[in-house]
Amino acid sequence: MNKIFALIIFILFMIDRLNGLSFNDQYIHSGIRWNDTDGNSIQAHATGILIDPQDGSYWWYGESLKTPTLSDHGVNCYHSKDLLNWVNIGQVLSQQQVHVKGREGPYVIERPRVVYNHKTKLYVMWFHLDSSTYSYRCVGIATSPSPNATFTFIDGLQLGGIPSLDMSLYEDKRNGTVNGVYLIRSYNNEYVVISKLTDDYLNTTGITSTIGEPREAYSIFHRNNRYYMMTSHLTGWPPNPADLLISDRDSLDGAKWTSLGNPTGSPTTFNSQATFVLPFPSTKYPGTYFYIYMGDRWVYPDLLNASYVWLPYTFYSDTNITLEWKDQWGLTDY
Repeated sequence: MNKIFALIIFILFMIDRLNGLSFNDQYIHSGIRWNDTDGNSIQAHATGILIDPQDGSYWWYGESLKTPTLSDHGVNCYHSKDLLNWVNIGQVLSQQQVHVKGREGPYVIERPRVVYNHKTKLYVMWFHLDSSTYSYRCVGIATSPSPNATFTFIDGLQLGGIPSLDMSLYEDKRNGTVNGVYLIRSYNNEYVVISKLTDDYLNTTGITSTIGEPREAYSIFHRNNRYYMMTSHLTGWPPNPADLLISDRDSLDGAKWTSLGNPTGSPTTFNSQATFVLPFPSTKYPGTYFYIYMGDRWVYPDLLNASYVWLPYTFYSDTNITLEWKDQWGLTDY
């Protein structure tokens, strides 16, 4: 009887692995499909996480279901209080909301990032806005009075006349104080431009730093008076070895960047591409944070089955950093 019971448990476990991450699982599993609290596959690719300024919960914004056509593409939103159980809020920016004069849709909408502006009391979304042939090379901006409401499209433009491809936002927040929000973007896949946003988060104030090599999938975080940026090389959908950069100063203004190499040791970064790094409160060392790598595992051309890779960084020193593969791990382990 015990053997039969054990076999049933094993079969149920394997079904769960095949069908996706169960919403009541207390561990993070990488490289398999994740389900929301309704049991449906989470579709929020090129992840951007917003920590709610009111209650500290999490809003996950990402690219919607990667269907072969663009007509239903947009930005999906999910909400969680524990980073494990995700409630599907739905699409908060759709093709119908986007209208750019002289640039017809449907549009490519990629890398959505949302930050809260304490002065205007608006949630501001930035994203890569493009044509199906990637000829527009714009950034898109939208706002909303609530993190889970439909966003109102503001503009699609080339800031400073610079054609933009891959992009990200970084909120430089320390001890509860926001020191600025920065846009990181690719100039025509030739080099990387970092610009500080204006006070209303609807424009930039000029270039503060550059990286003289083409990179994409920018994910910045701050630790011990230095900034780090997880990036990838440009190989299209196929994965490549990640490149972790470190700044030379405790400021993004005029920062110069040095490569620390690939912290994963994997030539494909565990078959993933970086999209975000989230500081998370440590259980083992109260008052400190550990850092979670968030990546996409693209399954080209079957992008409908793209999944996610979330892993904790290990810091042996400020410049000796690794990212090790774990089939499963718990947030309370760190």
